[in-house]
This record gives sequence, C-alpha cells and structure tokens, in this order.
Amino acid sequence: MPPWLRLSFIRSWVFWAIITLGISGGLVYLALGLLLNPKAVPNCPEIFVPMSSPSLRVYCGQLAASKQTLPDLVAALNLVKDVAPNDPTRNYVDSNVQRWSLAILRLAEASYQEGKYEEAVNAAKQVPTSIPAYKIVSKRLGQWQETWAKGVALDRETRALLNSSKWVNAYAVAVRLTRLNNRYWAMTKYQELADLVQIAKADSAKLDEARQLVKSDSVKTLLKAVEMANKIDPKSFAHTEAKTIIDKVAIQMLKLARAKFDKNDWQGALEIATQTPDAPTTKAELQDLISFAQAQSHTVNSSISELETAISLIQGIKPESSLYQKSQQASANWQLEIQDLAALQHAQSLASTGTVRDLQMAISEVQRIPASNPRGKEAAKVATEWRTQIETVQDTPYLKAAEASAASGTVRGVQKAVAQLGQIRPGRALYPQARQKIQQWTGDLQRAEDGPILAQAEALASSGDLVGAVNMAQRIGRGRAISAQSQERVNDWQAQLQATANLAAAQRLASGGTPEALLGAIQAAARVPKSSSLRSQARLAMDNWGSQMLEVAQSTATSDLRRAIAIAKVIPSNTSSYSAAQNLVEQWQLQLNPIPEPTTSPTEENNGLID
Repeated sequence: MPPWLRLSFIRSWVFWAIITLGISGGLVYLALGLLLNPKAVPNCPEIFVPMSSPSLRVYCGQLAASKQTLPDLVAALNLVKDVAPNDPTRNYVDSNVQRWSLAILRLAEASYQEGKYEEAVNAAKQVPTSIPAYKIVSKRLGQWQETWAKGVALDRETRALLNSSKWVNAYAVAVRLTRLNNRYWAMTKYQELADLVQIAKADSAKLDEARQLVKSDSVKTLLKAVEMANKIDPKSFAHTEAKTIIDKVAIQMLKLARAKFDKNDWQGALEIATQTPDAPTTKAELQDLISFAQAQSHTVNSSISELETAISLIQGIKPESSLYQKSQQASANWQLEIQDLAALQHAQSLASTGTVRDLQMAISEVQRIPASNPRGKEAAKVATEWRTQIETVQDTPYLKAAEASAASGTVRGVQKAVAQLGQIRPGRALYPQARQKIQQWTGDLQRAEDGPILAQAEALASSGDLVGAVNMAQRIGRGRAISAQSQERVNDWQAQLQATANLAAAQRLASGGTPEALLGAIQAAARVPKSSSLRSQARLAMDNWGSQMLEVAQSTATSDLRRAIAIAKVIPSNTSSYSAAQNLVEQWQLQLNPIPEPTTSPTEENNGLID
C-alpha cells in the first residue's frame, strides 16, 4: 500500500473502529480464556510491567481499581502510565485513567474530610496532569490547602490563647473552625479545642487558692500551693498556670533559704532548699545554694578532710552565680584553714611531750599563723596555754622551795619563803598563786607581831583607860593584817570618849539653869551615840532638862505670856515634855489672840432671825 494511502487509512474512522474492535475482542478473548482456563490467570502483583502487554496492564489495572481503595487506584494508574501515546490501546487506557482519577479524588476527599490531609494530597497528586479530570483535582487541591492552612492557624491561635490563660478569647477563635468546609476541623478539631478550653478553665479555677498561698512566707503554706498546682493534669492548658505558680513558689522558697544562708543557718537553708520544687528560673541558683550550705555544714567539725570535702562541693559554682564571689572567698578561707590546721596538728604533736624545749618549738610553729587567718585566734590561744605550761614548769621549783621554808613556822623561815616567791615575776602563770601565799604568810607574821598590842589595848579599855587603849592600838600601822580590826576598836573607844565629853559638856551647860542653857544642854546630850553605854543616862538628862524648861515657861506665863510661849516652843521634840509644851503654846496663843464673837446685822434683827 502506498504511504499516502496508508496515512489516509490510519486517519479514517474505519481504522480506529478496527483497532477498537481488535482491543475489545482481545480483552474479551483474554477474559474468556481466563474463565475457561483458570490456570492461565495472570499473577498481577508479580507481573513485570516493562515486558507486559498493554492489554494485560489494563486488565490488572481494572482488577486493582475494582477494590476502590486509594492504594489500589494509585497502583492501577501506575500500571498504565507508561503506555505509549500512539499505542492502539491508548484511548481505552485514557478512559480508564479518567474514571480511576475521579475515583481517587472522591476517596481523597473522604480522607481529607477525616483529617488525613497529607494522605489525601499525596493521593490526589497521583492523578496525571494530562487528563481533563486534573483541572478538577488541581482546583480541589487549592481549596484543601487554603482550608487546611486556616484550620492550622486557628488551632495554633486557640492554643496560644490557652497558654496565655485567655479562655474566652480561645473559645471564640475555636468556634471559627465550625465555618470551615472540612468535617475534621469543623467538628472533630473544634470539639477537641472546646473541651480543652472547658478543662483548662475549670483547672484554672482550682488554682485560685494556690495563687493566694504563694504570697506567704511559710514554707508549709508554699508547699501546699505546690501540691495544689501538681494536681493539674499536664495535658491541661492550665498546666501552664500551674507551672507559673510552682515557679513563683520556687523563687519565694529560694529567697527564704537564702535569708537563712546569709544568717549562717546552714541547716535551715538546706531544709528549705531541699524541699523547693524544680523550676528552670531557680534550678541553677538553688543547686549552688544547696552545694554551698552542704559545704558549710562540713566545716563545723573543721577537720582537714571535711574542709577538703567542703571545697570540692563549691567548685562547681560558676562565675555567673550570685554565690560565686562568696564561694571563692570561702574556698580561700578554707584553704588557709587547712594550712593552719596542719600547722596546729604539728605543733600539738611537739607540745605533747611537755618539755620546755618542745613547748617553745610548738609556740614558734603556731606563731607563724597570722592573727587574721581563720585559725589565728586558736593559734594565739594554744600559744598562751603552752607559755603558761612553760612558766609553770620553770617557776614550780620556787613555789615548792618557798612552801618548804614557810613550813618551819619561824619568822626567818617565812621571810625566806617570801623572798623565794619574789623571784616569780608579775605576769607569770604562778604569780597570782605566789602573791596569795605571800599575803597569807605575811599576814600570819603580822598577826603574830600585832596580836599582843591589840590585846594590851583591850585590857586598858576594860580598866577604863580609854585614852591609853586608843594610844596603844594606834601603834598598829595601816595595811597590817589586823589593822582594820584595830581601827574598828579605836573608833569605838573614841566614840565612847566623845560621848563622855558630850555628856559632861551638857551637864556644865545645864548648871546655868536658864532656858537657853537647858536647851544647849539637851542639844549636847543628843550627840551621845545611840550605841554608847551613856545613851540611857543622856536620855534621862534630856527629859529632866526638858521638864525644867517647861516649868520655867509655866512660871513665866503668869507675868509674860509671850516669853512663856517662846520658851515652850523651843523645847526639843526628843524630850518627854514636848507634847505638853505644844498644848500650852496653843492655849497661850488663844489667850493672846481670842476668836472674835459673831456680830448681828440690823437686817437680821428686823427679820426676827434672832431673839
């Protein structure tokens, strides 16, 4: 056949009718063959597509597509996608592809409505771009993408508002999901978010009491707030509020623990810190505080090993920590203390022998520890103790020798003992003991020397020679062992002498007989001490002289009432005549100044007020 005729024939309907009938007949023949010979059924899953005929591929594609699942429909498309455009079966293939693509779109739409967005999009993208149905698929993909993006945005916005505890706003945004043309977002996702809003709102109400408790300074109350916050389900959006409350409690408890720590109450700080809940804002500082407090507790016993442990505990405190500078200072102090302890231990080992040489070496060892060091005071203390020990060892022989000399009981022996103790210088350890013994032994000597003098003075006083007794007792000098006792007796005897002199002077004055002389006598007798043996005699004389003054006043009253009043007024209150004299003064004054009688006015007389 000529080429032009062949081309004309291919373009005619007759050709295509023959081809269609041939394909149809072939498929019918294949189908009849499969029905009549089951053993000839092809194993579609195992066919090698590149070597398979188009009719076999179409058959297997129809078989897969008949299951009406996305994977099988996609598999059907993949079986026939490589059929050549000029293959006689191409039109038949295209009609199947069109039908399968629309089926895929329907199933993808169902998946999309169920919320399987990626699955739906991936399935829809399997539709060939060359078929008419692709326009529908492309449009639908655009709608899905737009709707899904809105759903994701609304979901994020709702959850963000939930995280901010804005329950009303969150619910308002969630409601907008119901307007989307997607069953998953409009129903499933909306209900999920609405439930979350209600749960979060209810949980937030439960936290109201916890919010109030956070303001307390009581550890027990703060832990109660944490307990309430921990009851909120982690899946609830109110859990964000609960975490905020726990964070605030952690900050408050850290503040309380730090206050204890700053007051050197390490155990109190540890007790609070170990109960403080974990919180990102306080975790690092809380751990530093615990490490530091534990380190401080290790320094209580102050052994080298404990101090080394304390240093290791705070080595992890970083420069950005608020406790860094303090920890560095503490570490430096503990390092110095370790050095001091090593020196002290060596010195104590030397001093344990008790010899003067070793004690001096021990003192030299601790003197190298500066007073400003952590163990400076302890070093100074033990150095003083060891000096005392050295001085005791050096001066004890003087003390023992003195005691031996004083034991003789002789004046010479005591004098020798005092001289021996004089070699113990002031400021030495045994100096107070030496001074005490010197005073004791010197006092014994002085009492032995002065005792007879005081006894002789007492004898003179007993015989009535008070002046002689005073002179004898004054021979005992000041500062002697019995000088105070001697002076007391002298004061007593001098008081007796003075009382005698006062009474004698009073008697001399009273001999004048005048009121003035008698008054002077009473005043002189009043100076006799109450403790004096002459007091009773003076008391009788004073009453007698007071009576004489009263008699003179009474006798004077007959002639000179004013003079009598003047005499009676000065009679002393320490006499028995005082009360009588005061009564007479009152009577005599009335005589001198009588009370005027009341006068009657003319008005009263006229009104008949008096008879």
